[in-house]
Amino acid sequence: MRPLPGHAPALMEPTSSTSPAPVPASSRVSRLAPWVAALGGLGWFLWLGGGNVLPPTRIDWMMREDWAGHIFGWLFYRNAPWGLPLSSSPNQLYPYGTSVALTDGNPLVAVLLKPFDALLPADFQYTGAWLALCFVLMGYFGAKLVAVVSPRPVHQVLGGVLLALTPPMAARFGHPTLVAHWPIVALLWLHLRDTPDAHAARRSLALAALLNAVGASTHPYLVAMLAPLALALAVRLALGRVLGWAMAALAALGVVALDVGVFALFGYFGGSGLGAEGFGDFSADLATLFNPMGWSKLVPSLPAAPRQGEGFGFLGLGALLLLALTGACAPFRFRALRALPWRRVAPLAVVVLLMAFYALSWRVTWTGRQVADLGALYEPFSRLTSAFRSSGRFVWPLCYLLVGGAVLLWLRQWRERPWVGTAALVLAVAVQAYDWRADRSQLQRTGGFRRLQAAEWAELKGAYQHVALFPPQVQWLCRYDEPLVNALGYVAYRLGLTFNSGYASRTPPELARDCHAPLRPGGVDADTVYVVVPEHVPAFLREQARCGVVEGLPVCVAGHRTDAFARALERQPLR
Repeated sequence: MRPLPGHAPALMEPTSSTSPAPVPASSRVSRLAPWVAALGGLGWFLWLGGGNVLPPTRIDWMMREDWAGHIFGWLFYRNAPWGLPLSSSPNQLYPYGTSVALTDGNPLVAVLLKPFDALLPADFQYTGAWLALCFVLMGYFGAKLVAVVSPRPVHQVLGGVLLALTPPMAARFGHPTLVAHWPIVALLWLHLRDTPDAHAARRSLALAALLNAVGASTHPYLVAMLAPLALALAVRLALGRVLGWAMAALAALGVVALDVGVFALFGYFGGSGLGAEGFGDFSADLATLFNPMGWSKLVPSLPAAPRQGEGFGFLGLGALLLLALTGACAPFRFRALRALPWRRVAPLAVVVLLMAFYALSWRVTWTGRQVADLGALYEPFSRLTSAFRSSGRFVWPLCYLLVGGAVLLWLRQWRERPWVGTAALVLAVAVQAYDWRADRSQLQRTGGFRRLQAAEWAELKGAYQHVALFPPQVQWLCRYDEPLVNALGYVAYRLGLTFNSGYASRTPPELARDCHAPLRPGGVDADTVYVVVPEHVPAFLREQARCGVVEGLPVCVAGHRTDAFARALERQPLR
């Protein structure tokens, strides 16, 4: 039976009158299936150690490495006045300032929570809840994706949970904003679900635009994947004659304009520019889909280059098993597969494969050894490749297309025997969960944080405006004593003062010079308390600064200061 004009059959719809109709499931149970899968995603997050990071008043676990950039981006933003861009934070990396976006934080959540700052406790973090939400939404949209081929709730739940267990997401805990892989799966669902008319097409494009807005206000790499997927969706709808080409082109331009506007609104354009070194190093290896890099109990790891963890794309042993079963059975289930509307997948497949190709970078490797040099191909696009230097991340859409595709094709092959589909999914989920080394989860290792306890620090409030390390200590630019920077940053935040050091993914070029600049004559500011690297203390003493030791740290203020903090420096003076 031919579909009506403009109607593209869903993957679950039979295209032959001889195909048996699916057994309808209870509509109420079907509506609950995505939420049950969402609970499965949450359960997996908790199993990986999520309970350690969920309490919002527990911030000590974030005071290390990239997590520190996230938490301080939020904390200093809380003390900052409203301004444009929305996530701007002029009191961090003072006097140049930065934004939540440029500290690799989560500007979307930060902006949404800022109006409630007065109601939130001083020690408050949203990162744990954000990570949990990502796993919940992955389970939810994974189940929606499976519903494209199977109306059975058990299939939807198992498929959604399998997608939530896909290793690349849990491996990104160190970069919390990049755990948001669920918009990728949501866009796969929009590509593959039934779109019978122009109204449904416009709704799909509107949801794709919303997903792009979420990505653009969360992390640039996300929207760099979501935007091509949204454009491919517009092409798919035009090719299927559900939408006119003019409308599809207008929608595509609208998505691009929306992404650029959100970027500007949230403050991604700034710092030292968008470029950085590393393209060719932070890549995906040709073996990445089946190289666990130490995360599997059963699958041996293969060699990889030092920085290729950014291109981690291991599908998981359960997903690989299901993919192998699907491929092995395909020749025997050819009629069921031939009936599928493969044209619908073409724009999606092209875009995903192009992103996977970019993930390999110019230095194509197999088990860490270079096998091809594509430098000439990428040379004209050096500004783009330096902005998205961690090209390996672009393998993620391929990972989820393969895992999701294995689930969908397996269920479609065994549509007449749904128990076979159920059994294989149960096996895949069980193997996937067992094989993943949860003990390696970064959430299992939440270390402590050394807080500065001396009562003298409280005397800074109201008497000074700025806390400064001299010279400034900024990650990737100059000397960086992480425990010291975090301890002083926390003091500055709690007292409502500015701070000149910290972590940012993009920094003002002047900061690099400040890291090595000597104290200029007359350079001791009266409103600033300086924590000085010992070898620079003599320069402050020559400027008649008042210097002493507080909690083992050399501290200096302007020599004419007579406030309580300045007097406290005389208890352990430096001469």
